[in-house]
Amino acid sequence: MTLDSRSLAERVSAEIGLSLTGTEGQDGDGCRWFELLPAGHPVSQTFTIRTIVGWRRVDVYFRPGNFAVDLINAMSSADESCRHTFLAILATCCDAGAEVLLTINGTARDPEDETIWEYQWRSLGLVIGKGMLAINGGDAETDMRKIEHWTSRLAAAIVALLPLEPEEAADKSLEVIGLPEGAKTQIEVNRYERDRRNRAAAIAIHGYACKVCYLEMGARYGPTAAGLIEVHHVTPVSKIGPRYIVNPKTDLIPLCPNCHSAVHRRSPPFTVVELQEILEQRNKGN
Repeated sequence: MTLDSRSLAERVSAEIGLSLTGTEGQDGDGCRWFELLPAGHPVSQTFTIRTIVGWRRVDVYFRPGNFAVDLINAMSSADESCRHTFLAILATCCDAGAEVLLTINGTARDPEDETIWEYQWRSLGLVIGKGMLAINGGDAETDMRKIEHWTSRLAAAIVALLPLEPEEAADKSLEVIGLPEGAKTQIEVNRYERDRRNRAAAIAIHGYACKVCYLEMGARYGPTAAGLIEVHHVTPVSKIGPRYIVNPKTDLIPLCPNCHSAVHRRSPPFTVVELQEILEQRNKGN
């Protein structure tokens, strides 16, 4: 798999449910960069996600457009569920040893400080940087997976706060609200699910490997299956009340298609531990 902006845009788009286009280049220090932006929409009114690849290091930047003030303001008004998802992703990045820098209205802020939601945002910056990565070793596919994973983490955090609302139309697009002059711009999404943001957050937090059998589809089938994984609700959706706030870290887990089907072979579904025990017994029998 060639390490290029088109492939990166396709993979990140598939994970966050937002259609992105990509460009790439090299900066003055010789570091390669990739830039993603919402497809078909003015950069000035939306945002870009810029990933800089250094020696064994990846830094991902969120950059709002010059005229995206209304959009940023709307992000500061995200509901409790969206805020929880945003913070869960950033916490996971910190737990993984990444540096997270959040700036609001030009000032560095602690994401855990609840007062950041008490006022309107005029500007927003977010940088996630991770060093000591096993990249630049000559394996383009391995590099792509790691670059994609860190890019997707920042993208999922941003999508968690975007003012997205599902439309009733059959094309199942999402509508971005709060653009200048009250404009409403539709951004196409891929495979929109009940709450695409939850899926993106779950993958950003847990990764692509199945929590039961540990299979990563891309590792077995190659680039064609890279990023292919299903997300399972630990608590069945039918039992979740309308006001329940889904925690993508504890309520959602990635499962391969086989294990996801097996989990649902009974009601209530098997737990991860129960299915792992079944696999263990089967392996002992062989």
